[in-house]
Amino acid sequence: MTANAGVAGAGDGVYTESAAAMWTNPATMSYMGESLTTINLMAFDLKMKFHDADTPAQDGEAQSYLPSISIFHAHQVSEKVHLGLALGAAGGSSLSYGDDWAGAGALDSITLNVIVLNPSMSYKINDQWSVGGGVQFSWAAFEQTTKLLTAEQDTDWAYGYNLGVMYRPTDNIDLGLSYRSKSEHEFNMDVKTPLGVSDIDSLKTEVDVPEIVDFSIRYGINPDLNLLGSIQFHRWSAWDETVLDLGTPVGGVAIKREWDDVWKFAIGADYRLNSDWRLKTGFSYETSPQDDPEKQWVDLPVGEQYRYSIGASTNWDDVGIDFFYEYADLGEVESAKRSIAGGPGVGVNGIFDGRIHFLGVNFTI
Repeated sequence: MTANAGVAGAGDGVYTESAAAMWTNPATMSYMGESLTTINLMAFDLKMKFHDADTPAQDGEAQSYLPSISIFHAHQVSEKVHLGLALGAAGGSSLSYGDDWAGAGALDSITLNVIVLNPSMSYKINDQWSVGGGVQFSWAAFEQTTKLLTAEQDTDWAYGYNLGVMYRPTDNIDLGLSYRSKSEHEFNMDVKTPLGVSDIDSLKTEVDVPEIVDFSIRYGINPDLNLLGSIQFHRWSAWDETVLDLGTPVGGVAIKREWDDVWKFAIGADYRLNSDWRLKTGFSYETSPQDDPEKQWVDLPVGEQYRYSIGASTNWDDVGIDFFYEYADLGEVESAKRSIAGGPGVGVNGIFDGRIHFLGVNFTI
């Protein structure tokens, strides 16, 4: 969910010209006036390639195109209090490698969609300080298939909260600090298999979304140019393993993750070209949560990420329109086979290479 479209997320926790900023920091609503509504329309093109180190004929490729819509509304109910509501896709993707690639025994296709409803409130202490908080209701749908198993879609609700504070010492400087709690989704999926093994008829697993801490800043060099920055901390270290429980007497199979915490750094600029147009650009970098090839897994190979973004905004009558494009370089991630529960090596030997194209527009009234 992008507030200031075109700057790679830089300064989202202090941006007050889009109601979408409440997602990162609910305290921003105190500076949004009497009423502000933002509709975000976005589509992305995700591609993952796998280059097999053992048998090139078992290379794999998966690609998906997904649209999304998010809606945000902030409304002032008193001199000091704003109420807000955010509804939209908070994450997820769909990938299908087919059953001919090297990792088909562990993953053929996977789909995860997460939609969040996040009511929130802000309180303006004075002209310089505001605080905010909200409750998140997260709905997720998950399904996965391998060459031998089909785990049918299951859905789950999870709950959490978010908090934020914003400080505006002068008209040229905004500072924001916010926190979003962890969400834990549990899925219990019916399983179909051509093996005829009656004991395998279900799959239980969990998908976690980590805690996020965001620090954002805006510095207005002059009335035409704003510099933006953000530092985020994603607490992925809490995700030690994924347990796949097939309901057999053997018990669950644990896939070791042992991820590290992730840091994201974003910088951007917002420049007024003339009375009709503003131009924007941004860049962000995320550290890798896992650098050990034997602890990468086919469902979510991860490494360093680099994002490059450009955008432009204008007004049509009373409607603000922000166009943006963003390219995410997911880098090259080396994967190696591992032993699970003392068995033979499973997984894949090779390199995953991924990228995402994002294209979208925000309408703000």
